[in-house]
Amino acid sequence: MNISVFSKTSNSKTKELEERVTALEAQIIAASEFVKEIEKGNLTAEYKYNGESETDNALSTSLISLRNQLKNYAVEEKERNWVTEGLARFIDILRSKNNDMTELTDDIIRNLIKYLGANQGALYIINDTNAQDIFLEIKACYAFERKKYIDQRIEIGEGLAGQAVMEKETIYMTEIPSHYLRITSGLGEGSARNLLIVPLKLDDQVLGVLEIASFSIFKKYQIEFVERLGESIASTVKAVKINQRTNKLLQDTQAQTQQLREQEEEVRQNMEELSATQEEMKRVLTQAQEKESYLNELINVPKDSIFTIDKDYKILSYNRAFAAGIEVMTGKMDFKGFDFLSLFPDPSVKQKQITLYGRAFAGENFEETDEYDTNGVKSYYTTNLAPIYSKEGEIIAVACFGKDVTMLMSAQKQTEQLLNESRQKSEELMAQEEELRQNMEELSTTQEEMERILNEVKEKESYLTELINVPKDTIFTVDKDYKILSYNKAFSMALESFTGNIDLKGFPFLDLFPTEADKQKQIALYERAFKGENFEVTNEYDDNNGGMIYVTTNLAPLHDKNNKIFAVASFGKDITTLIAVQKQSEKLLEESRLKSEELLSQEEELRQNMEELSATQEEMQRILEDVQQKERYLKELINVPKDSIFTVDKNYCIIDWNKSFSIGLEAAGITELKGFNLMNLFQDEKAKQEQIEVYQRAFKGENFEIITEYPQDNKISYYASNYAPLRDETGQITAVACFSKDVTELMAARKNNKK
Repeated sequence: MNISVFSKTSNSKTKELEERVTALEAQIIAASEFVKEIEKGNLTAEYKYNGESETDNALSTSLISLRNQLKNYAVEEKERNWVTEGLARFIDILRSKNNDMTELTDDIIRNLIKYLGANQGALYIINDTNAQDIFLEIKACYAFERKKYIDQRIEIGEGLAGQAVMEKETIYMTEIPSHYLRITSGLGEGSARNLLIVPLKLDDQVLGVLEIASFSIFKKYQIEFVERLGESIASTVKAVKINQRTNKLLQDTQAQTQQLREQEEEVRQNMEELSATQEEMKRVLTQAQEKESYLNELINVPKDSIFTIDKDYKILSYNRAFAAGIEVMTGKMDFKGFDFLSLFPDPSVKQKQITLYGRAFAGENFEETDEYDTNGVKSYYTTNLAPIYSKEGEIIAVACFGKDVTMLMSAQKQTEQLLNESRQKSEELMAQEEELRQNMEELSTTQEEMERILNEVKEKESYLTELINVPKDTIFTVDKDYKILSYNKAFSMALESFTGNIDLKGFPFLDLFPTEADKQKQIALYERAFKGENFEVTNEYDDNNGGMIYVTTNLAPLHDKNNKIFAVASFGKDITTLIAVQKQSEKLLEESRLKSEELLSQEEELRQNMEELSATQEEMQRILEDVQQKERYLKELINVPKDSIFTVDKNYCIIDWNKSFSIGLEAAGITELKGFNLMNLFQDEKAKQEQIEVYQRAFKGENFEIITEYPQDNKISYYASNYAPLRDETGQITAVACFSKDVTELMAARKNNKK
């Protein structure tokens, strides 16, 4: 009897164990299918397992929460991309149509209504021609009733548009009177139910209003997009209005000059001679300015003053342009730790600086143009202030990018002053010839000022030419006939053995390639650049010693003042050492992959053993403990090296990591690593985009290594990061693994060996 009872109990436990294993297998299959659907981009997939235990419910809740978070991330990313693409599109419109107000406003409202998917729109500009009669004037409209809106005038404060000017705030209405707007189409007409009115503001000054109507509700990101776009439109409108006023003043002056020429023959001859001289100087000045612009585009090196200050207004760092400007005022040579506020002896000016920098320390990034009076000499600077964050996200300093616009402001004021004086003196010259001679003397003074500006431009050109000779990378430009326009010292030294010590300006670039096939390859590359493409290519060359040399070349188009491509710039860099290290890393990664396949084989064998040994609960428990021990061993194993190891999914969210990697993120205040988006570590949009491009290379199947340089505690550290794609059983790439290693000592040893 005892034996029979024992046998019955064992069979009951075995059956219960089998049911638990079956349920677990079903749960794993359902979860795997659900995750695979999400990996394919199906964010509407349903989790098809309905368990009854708390563990089942917890897993179901976690997986559904993961899917919902990915949905939200996808929506947010789509909105960000929409805003970014829209701003880029309208910046091109603002740049290309900034000479004609009518054409500019028509293009803006037409493209904006289409991009928003709205129905009607109008763009109003402040008409301040008469300072005593300022009003809103419609400049462009889209799909409005012609009879109602032609020559429309709106007083400031009148209606919704006029109220938006007064309050300087956006107005958004979802319930508007049925008679306010009528939308007409070939299918009939109806009343708009959503109205968005955005003031065009620039430095708290309203220059116009955008009015947009739609049947559909405007989303928050669309409203923010229109507000951001409004700032760019306001800036362009202001520039166009200034140009129009300047042109009108010039036209008036030319008409008066023509009258004076008819009255006084001798004066006419003098004016013609002076005009010819000015035209020649203007031509030379324009050529010099075009060359300066060309060099600026080529090397992309700022001439503006750059410096940073801490919260005590002490200077932390600065560039040469800043030092040169302050040295004249203070007589000092070293400005590190210098009290920035001591540059402003006037208490009111000092308080204004404290207020401006206080905005930056509060997290605002903005631009300001100010006038300064130093020993009776006025100067103007356009300053961009931006906060600098520590790794904990705390603002520790403020960076200042200062551009001296004194000459521009002075020239603008001087032009207006000269035009006003010319108008007044023209009237006086009708009666007095002597005053006309005085005007001639003033124009002669202007000529001397233009000569001074020309000399300054030539000095800047010389400085930029010296600057491009600093890097060891080869830099040169070619025109559309493939003739060399300019080059730096590194390029001429590289070709010295081939061409001899000659002046390469005008040298046929294609003569550097011996075969016709090589020439055609170069022509194909440069034709891409001449069509406007900015790209990078890597080529390999025989070093004549049985080895290969690898050179990365970046080709970029150069534009003239009319935005037409007239040349192509080439930046060449020798990456032979980097390629060699990359190949070695690929070999190590292949060895690692083979070992991983062996582990997978062992895991499959272990799974079969588990199925065979599932006869009793005691044996199942023992096998489970063995598996857990192996998992702990593997987890401990990847925590042994000091190298950072982690994997990310296609949304750049962390899947798994080792201890070295978690220590680095925890130091930055990040404790929840699972699912954390790595792109959140980069506040700078350019740095974020560079990281995305790196990971995209791996998601496309590329296995590569990148060596990055980091300045830390007055020394330079180097990290070699190896990126490799991870595939599922179907061969699809589902994640990317990154192995990051400190190679500072290796780089130092290489440098010592070179010495």
